Amino acid sequence: MSGEKKEYPKEQVDLYQQIKWNGWGDTRKFLHQLKPSGTIAMTTPELSSVPLPSLRGFIKKELSLPGEEDKPFVLEETPSLQVENIHVDPPKQYPEFVRELKAFFLADQLKDDKLARITHTFGKSLRDLIRVRIGQVKNAPDLIVLPHSHEEVERLVQLAHKFNVVIIPMGGGSNIVGAIEPVSNDRYTISIDMRRMNKVLWVDRREMTACIQVGIMGPELEKQLHKQGVSLGHDPDSFEFSTLGGWLATCSSGHQSDKYGDIEDMAVSFKTVTPTGTLELRNGARSGAGINYKHIILGSEGTLGIITEAVMKVHAVPQAAEYYGFLFPTFAHAVSALQQIRSSEVIPTMIRVYDPEETQLSFAWKPSKGPISEFTSAMVKKYLHYIRSFDFKNVCLSIIGFEGPKKVVDFHRTSVFDILSKNAAFGLGSTPGKTWAEKRYDLPYIRDFLLDHNMWVDVAETTVSYANLQSLWKDAKQTFVKHFKDQGIPAWICAHISHTYSNGVCLYFIFASKQNENKDMAQYIEAKKLMTDIIFKYGGSLSHHHGVGYEHVPWMTRYATKGWINIYRSLKETIDPKDICNPRKLIPSIKEENNKEPYLFDVINVKHPKL
Repeated sequence: MSGEKKEYPKEQVDLYQQIKWNGWGDTRKFLHQLKPSGTIAMTTPELSSVPLPSLRGFIKKELSLPGEEDKPFVLEETPSLQVENIHVDPPKQYPEFVRELKAFFLADQLKDDKLARITHTFGKSLRDLIRVRIGQVKNAPDLIVLPHSHEEVERLVQLAHKFNVVIIPMGGGSNIVGAIEPVSNDRYTISIDMRRMNKVLWVDRREMTACIQVGIMGPELEKQLHKQGVSLGHDPDSFEFSTLGGWLATCSSGHQSDKYGDIEDMAVSFKTVTPTGTLELRNGARSGAGINYKHIILGSEGTLGIITEAVMKVHAVPQAAEYYGFLFPTFAHAVSALQQIRSSEVIPTMIRVYDPEETQLSFAWKPSKGPISEFTSAMVKKYLHYIRSFDFKNVCLSIIGFEGPKKVVDFHRTSVFDILSKNAAFGLGSTPGKTWAEKRYDLPYIRDFLLDHNMWVDVAETTVSYANLQSLWKDAKQTFVKHFKDQGIPAWICAHISHTYSNGVCLYFIFASKQNENKDMAQYIEAKKLMTDIIFKYGGSLSHHHGVGYEHVPWMTRYATKGWINIYRSLKETIDPKDICNPRKLIPSIKEENNKEPYLFDVINVKHPKL
């Protein structure tokens, strides 16, 4: 390995400088109120101040207590601090380590300014955003390093191991489980921002595989692949602001997983740089030679090392891609149709089912389409109500998509539509599918708006069997609302089915309430514990695709059992003997397990603004 610096552009605008440090996504995209009406509107890079005429009324209705409906509804403003008003302790000094770094990395690859350190401290969870918005930035990394190649990551990890420096890899920074946060100030800590490693290195059209640097963001990945006529087809909600490496490190799942599989199904092999050497896998369609080693790294969240390059399965860019909307009279009708589709031999690319509450949210936050469209919608509602006996308090929206060769899409569409019609589904045509495609990444922007107005939103997701699906759905929703309303706190919860399998689904809950006076995490802690315990009650997984970080660590021994935890702990001690790779994530420490120190979940900004 050469110790010489490579020549790269001296200065560039990095992605962390282009996205919100105190919210979600593009700095040019946000919700706001129009004056003087108070109507909520959305501004995007393409359109300014597009009114969402029903959203304000929806928020008032759902986050008001009984008896408050007729009172004036005021959206209390609770703005974030500006970055210049946030105090961050100066970085620790480690001249011997930094001297060796500078011998190998360009000055532009090493950052320690305030914005760089803040944006590499947190992900995008509710806990993360509340803290950064009030200026509670503890344990910011001392240095951010932006490597360009696998060889540079190898050199960096070798130096970190030599000098006992904590290393935390960062992709898009979109995680919501505390997976990238430094949790101690005891050692010099660096955040390794992978986003300059953003190239498709090669595509093999014969084998239909591609070798890709894992710092590449979702849109750029598909752009480069499409130039060679192929696609990965992995499209999570965070697609615009997450990376291939993040998907691999958290066992991600995309919208089209019903057809293309989850990220572990797409991964053929990858390189992982660990403190004790680089781990590589052979390429191949399959191997039965012992343990499937790739699953040791998949989902490890940077606790064993850093994934740098991956060989992934790809497919031809679909000739046809068609997405349609349907309304079911009830959630039970939708689940029945879904099960019948999954047990058939014809599987759509995507099936999403929104429960009645999330269906109402979907209706409430769409812009007005003009008088003709509104009249048509009103006529459809009357038809469904008076002729089909739909109760719009219970109606469920579903988006179903098909991709592939045109003949295959036609066959699948015909077969699936037949099942839908037998389960009382009403077809809305392709317009809802197009609307979903345009807005599918936008929901987190509502969360930012609510945080700006003294409300909070969080999520819980799980994999659950068909046998327990509806029981979990009903119990979680009823228990959550009752828990908070019994305390005089307004609460709202909805759910959707986002991924389907032959033996279960991913059920994804979204819940909201008003923030307490202390702006602490007490209500969130209550909600998270409540929802996780209910999920376990019905045999659900701890997470379907969000990962563990430190947010889910308290439940890991219940989910994976202590035996598996001990196996993983031994593996980490072998690969990472100094515990420099993203410490205190994924599994409990021995002290946590033995109740000799509290879980990070229970102490970070729960009642006191400190770690």
